[in-house]
Amino acid sequence: MTIFTGLLGAGGMWAAIFDTAAVFQSRKIAFLEQRIGHASTRLVVGMGGVLLILLAISFVVFPPS
Repeated sequence: MTIFTGLLGAGGMWAAIFDTAAVFQSRKIAFLEQRIGHASTRLVVGMGGVLLILLAISFVVFPPS
């Protein structure tokens, strides 16, 4: 679970940094892009990736019981 969450976070950051077209063409991200613009959507995707990585780290530091 921890590795999967970390990989999802890394993928989100990768998509935001390198502006991966396939991610921004997906239905829900494209909806967000129409509403707030491309640059802001990249920021949201990147911050989501950072939050997922922080969640994975918290699973290691404070394991669920």
